[in-house]
Order: sequence, then C-alpha cells, then structure tokens
Amino acid sequence: MTDDLFTPADLEQMEELGITEDEAKRQLTILETGQRWIALERPCTPGDGIAILDPEDQERFISRWQEGADKGRLSAFLPASGAATRMFAFLQRIRNQVERVTLDGTAGKFGQSSDDYREFRVFVESLEEFAFFEPLAKVMGTAGTSLQEKLQVGVYNYILDFLLEPRGLHYSSRPKALIPFHRYSDHYRTALEEHLVESAQTVRDQKQRCRVHFTVAPENQAEAEAHGWEAAAKYSERLGVHYELSFSIQSLATNTLAADLDNKPFRKLDGNLLFRPGGHGALLENLNQLEGDIVLIKNIDNVVTDERRDLVVRHQRILAGVLFEVQHEIFNYLRLLQSEFLGANDVQEVLDFVARRLNPSMKEQLLSCGDEEKVARLFRLLNRPLRVCGMVVNRGEPGGGPFWVRDASGRLSLQVVEQAEIDRGSPEQTAIMEASTHFSPVQIVCGLRDFQGQPFDLTQFVDPAAAFISRKTEDGRELKALELPGLWNGGMAYWNTIFVEVPEETFNPVKTINDLLRPGHRALPREQ
Repeated sequence: MTDDLFTPADLEQMEELGITEDEAKRQLTILETGQRWIALERPCTPGDGIAILDPEDQERFISRWQEGADKGRLSAFLPASGAATRMFAFLQRIRNQVERVTLDGTAGKFGQSSDDYREFRVFVESLEEFAFFEPLAKVMGTAGTSLQEKLQVGVYNYILDFLLEPRGLHYSSRPKALIPFHRYSDHYRTALEEHLVESAQTVRDQKQRCRVHFTVAPENQAEAEAHGWEAAAKYSERLGVHYELSFSIQSLATNTLAADLDNKPFRKLDGNLLFRPGGHGALLENLNQLEGDIVLIKNIDNVVTDERRDLVVRHQRILAGVLFEVQHEIFNYLRLLQSEFLGANDVQEVLDFVARRLNPSMKEQLLSCGDEEKVARLFRLLNRPLRVCGMVVNRGEPGGGPFWVRDASGRLSLQVVEQAEIDRGSPEQTAIMEASTHFSPVQIVCGLRDFQGQPFDLTQFVDPAAAFISRKTEDGRELKALELPGLWNGGMAYWNTIFVEVPEETFNPVKTINDLLRPGHRALPREQ
C-alpha cells in the first residue's frame, strides 16, 4: 500500500472515530487478499467435543451455580442493538409492491405458493393472537381508524402502515428488544422485559441483586434505557429483586473501512471514507469494558413465556455450574503450577485434567516438551478466559455450529463456526459442515477473570484474521464490507471452551414475526 492512500482529511476522520491509520490499512489488506477460511477437522458430536450430562451431574452443577450466584458473581450480557427490520421484512415487501393489500392481491403479485404469500396469510389470520394487537388497535383508534373494521373488510394497507410506518408503531425500525413478544392475562411483555424476568432466576444473588447489561443502538439509547428502567421498577416489585441495569453502545472505533471492487478505500459521494458497523464482533469491546466475573450471554430474541421458563432456567443454571466447577479446578492448577513444590506427578495431573476437561489434543501437543517448557505452556493454556456453550441438536435452524478446527500450526481447538467462514468450494469442508449434528443457540456462560481475580483483556484472545467479507451497496455502487471476528466465533478463538448439549426447547428465536406463534411464545394467562 502506498503512503498516499489516505488524505489529511481521511486521517482526521479516522482520528475522530478512534481508528488508527495502521488499523485501516490492515482492514484493507484483508479485503484485498480475501477472507481466510476456517479449516474444519470434524464436527463436534456427543462424546467428541460435546458433553452429555446425566441427571446426577446436572444436580451437582445446579448446586455449583447456586453457590456462585449467592456470592454475586453472575451477570447477564444481552446484545440488544438490532432493529426488528428482518422480523417484518415480508410485510414490508408486500406493502411496497401491492397497491391494494388483500389476500387475493398478494397471491396475484407473489403467487399462492410463495413464501411471502403463505407467511402473510398466517399473519392476517392470526393477527389477534399477537401481543402487539392491542397497541396496534390503540394507535389506529387514536388516528380515527378501527382495526376491527379493516380486518372485516379484508384490506390491510392501513394495518400495515400503522404497524410498520412512523405514523403508527413503526415496528419495522424499532429495536427488537422493545417489540411486544408475549401477551399475559392483563399485560404484554417485550423481549427486554422477558429477559429481566428470566435473569431474576439466573443471576440473582443472595442480596437479591440482579445485574443485567444491554448493548443498544445510539439512535435508540434513550428509549431503550427508559423502557429498561420502567420495566425494572415494575418487576423489582413483583419478583422481589433489585435490578442493577447498565447500557452501552457500540464504539465507533469498531467500525470498519469499506473498499471498492478495486480494493481501494470506498468513498461516499461527499468524498469521505465509508466506515460501516463491524458486526456483533464489535461488541467484544463492550464485554471487555464491563469487567464482569461470570457473564451469561443470550440473544435478545431467545426468550419464552412464564410457563415454559423452568426448563430454560434450569439449563442456564447447569451451564453456569459447569463453568464454576471447571474454573475452580483451573484456578487451583494454576496456583499449583506456580508453586515451588511442583513435582512431576503434579504436572501429569494437570495434563490429565486438560485432556479430560478441556481438549485432549492439548496434552498431545505438550508431551514432547521439556519440563520447564511444559509447565510454562500449561500455565499459558489454562490462564485464559473460559466459556461454556450450550449446543442444540440440529433441526435446520440457522446459526453457527460446534467443530474441531485445525489452525495454521496444526493445533486442534473447539470453535463455534458460522457457515460464512467455511469454504463451500471445497467438497471436503462442505461434507464436514453437512455432517454436523448440533448448532449453537448462543447460550454462553463466560468466565472473564483470572485466578487472581483480575479481568482478562479479552482483545488478547481474538483471532484478528477471522473476519467476514460480504458484498454490499452504497449510493448504488457495489463495495466490499468487512465484519470483525464474530463475538462468539473469532472473537473468542483463543478461549478455553466447553460444549454441552441442551434441549432444543431452550432455543426459541424470533427471526420473523410469525415465529411468535410458535409454542414457546404462545400467550399464557399465568402470572409471575
């Protein structure tokens, strides 16, 4: 790259964002050389990378969770900055392309066998079952329009306008966290509220404190915080907990530089460089700044109603208990490795623990090392963040999967891998991907402090080359966009990792609005 790649105005723009020139050049290099594919060795399966816990073990881990929770070591981290645009995408397409929105008109435009028509039919036939039915009726009534009358006529233009557009609820652009998900006998709950209710059963301590952190978008920060504190006040009284909420936004310094198709910095029509949000991997910095101890991570849309919460909570507790137990062992072994009384039998014990609890290949890598090097490398291997990830049997849901991955040095490790990281041009790699039996529902428990109680610098355990490249458009021109290593993919590449199977009933994502009609989201009358 030439030294005149950036103008003084470019450097000033980068300085305002907190991005160095060297970092911008590094990103351009990745965009030019292309995405590095992950080298899959084999999928993780039960007994080979994925632990299956028997009932006796589960009860022990729940006891471990209780001990750690009582001490106030737990908190929840919930990425909540995403807009609900995708949830309502098929409705937006219909509203944009059908002049008089009826079932027949939609079928005529898209075809009766099209996904959009089928989804739309389900939506209109089930509209009264959604938790947002009452807010929609209210906003339409305030504007002098009757929702029931529009339903009876069977023309849905006004309904979609008031659901999606700014003059109504504007759900197509609102944060998914603030969309009403579930209806109860006398109220409805947003996704954010359901996470507050769930966290009271997973991270509450002996003093009834409940620490929950949300990442939010800058444009929605005030609204999200107001809703969060209002909900916290309501559920504090109902559930007998004291919520300690915190919020953060994605740092502009985690935005990434776009490139044109000639691999030069992409410039907007005003001549400024185009920096785009760096994907969910950018939230690693938010997690790092939180300086938590044991942190539970879930997606904002993965919640259930009260009646189905017990199973979800049970397995969140189990995952946390696994982490508490393994972390306790790791900390003891780290202290042992520093002891002046360390003997050969002790080193063998640590090696056996690593093979049994973490990664059998780690032990194999160390067998040929000399004694001093073996101890030093064991210490480095153990003294890093720890994560325990729930894994669900693959039923065709989207998401990353658990794999054994081989790095450039030939070392094997457990990784969550997205399909976008896999070379689909390789028959061998594609076959390994398609043989996967499980996927990641993003139910992760993280140990973020070392054996001396100090927060890890999480940026030291990232694989910076594990970035995603995609094609986008801006001002009608094609560009190459770069996403930072995913939060639970390359962002956690050098963590110690444990995969545990959890029931598929614990995974209830809402990718489209009709997913709220699934059993896990059905309106139920029972109160907390």
